[in-house]
Amino acid sequence: MRVQIDRFEDGGWAVLTPYPRGGITFDVPREMLPPGCSPGDVLLARFVPDEAESRKAAGEARRLMEELLGRGERDED
Repeated sequence: MRVQIDRFEDGGWAVLTPYPRGGITFDVPREMLPPGCSPGDVLLARFVPDEAESRKAAGEARRLMEELLGRGERDED
C-alpha cells in the first residue's frame, strides 16, 4: 500500500491519503513517519500481524469480560 503525505497539522499530526487513489484521508502521529518527510512524499505502508500480541490482547479482553460478568476470580472472605 502506498500513501501520500497531504500535510502536517499543528499538534504533531500528519494527514495521509492513499496513493494514487486519494479520496479519503487519515491522520497518524508525525513521529511515526521517517525523518525528513515532506508534504507530497509517497511512502510504502505495511501492516504486519503480530500474532503473539494479538493472542495476548484477546486473552486480556476475555479476562476483563469475565471480570465484568462476575465470572472471574473472587476473593473468598
